[in-house]
Amino acid sequence: MDGNKDEALKCLKIAQTSIESGNRERALKFLNKARRLDPSLEIDDLLSQADAFQSKSSVSSSPSSSSIPSKSGSSCTRRRVSLYTEEQVTIVREIKRKKDYYDILGLEKGSSVEDVRKSYRKLSLKVHPDKNKAPGAEEAFKMVSKAFQCLSDAERRRTYDSVGSEEPVYTRRPTTHHHATGFRFSDDVDADEIFRNFFFGGMNPATTTHFSFGTGMGMGGNQGSKSLFKTLIQLLPVILILLVNFLPSSDPVYLFSRSYPYDLRLATQRGVNYYVKSGKFEQEYPVNTPMRSALEEKIDNDYFSILSHNCRLERQQLHWGYQRQTPNCDTLKQFQAAA
Repeated sequence: MDGNKDEALKCLKIAQTSIESGNRERALKFLNKARRLDPSLEIDDLLSQADAFQSKSSVSSSPSSSSIPSKSGSSCTRRRVSLYTEEQVTIVREIKRKKDYYDILGLEKGSSVEDVRKSYRKLSLKVHPDKNKAPGAEEAFKMVSKAFQCLSDAERRRTYDSVGSEEPVYTRRPTTHHHATGFRFSDDVDADEIFRNFFFGGMNPATTTHFSFGTGMGMGGNQGSKSLFKTLIQLLPVILILLVNFLPSSDPVYLFSRSYPYDLRLATQRGVNYYVKSGKFEQEYPVNTPMRSALEEKIDNDYFSILSHNCRLERQQLHWGYQRQTPNCDTLKQFQAAA
């Protein structure tokens, strides 16, 4: 394997020299050989350079002055040059440079679910590998799908807005590396399945709310009263959500991760770390006061809810064989045992 890698690197250097000297056929020959020897090599940019050189040389030279190529070589060249456009390359590069889900979809943080759907519909068609053959299009398509899957789900979106990432940040790790352990749901997402569900199978069921009003609506007597009561109970969560949306918004009192100006680190009685603004927090929530106790109880409950959410995702991945460890479920058990 090491011998193949060394040979592949030699072929890569020869291809780079050939591109600089203007010998496109020789460059393509050694690039393809390098990929066969080591499929992990990144040669898409070099292929793009070779194609760009070919397109420029074809414009500057006339058919009469060039040598007569073989039929198979000329048809292959024409197919390769027409695989993708400069606009497709540009949109792929723009998406791959972004990390934030809102930036990937080109949305503001307060955008509605309908805005998320419209943006996904537009971008997914532009970067789908069946439509866009530019280098990196498949990776860009997965990034767009991950962003849509997160922002179209209310629970996952709240977690992402609070933490700034879908990765669990609550697992206590022995090292300081952020990605040393933990669970990454977004890396295992099936982008094609999301695409098929969106365009051919309807929206994700998680984003749709169904209500069952029963068969007693419009009937008189006790049956009508019971049916009306059940309907009100079913609509109660929706009413609460609407009330919360119309309440005046303000900055959160605490965060679970350090982010300016939340730079003061504290811990609850149950050992949950959180960050607050160092200005007036101690004055507004003095130690050993009912207000401080109520706040830390809320922090413990939020911590438990997010751990439970991440644990459910881990069990799904474990069921489908995507991973073997469940660090969030283990931490949840420890947290419950300590309580």
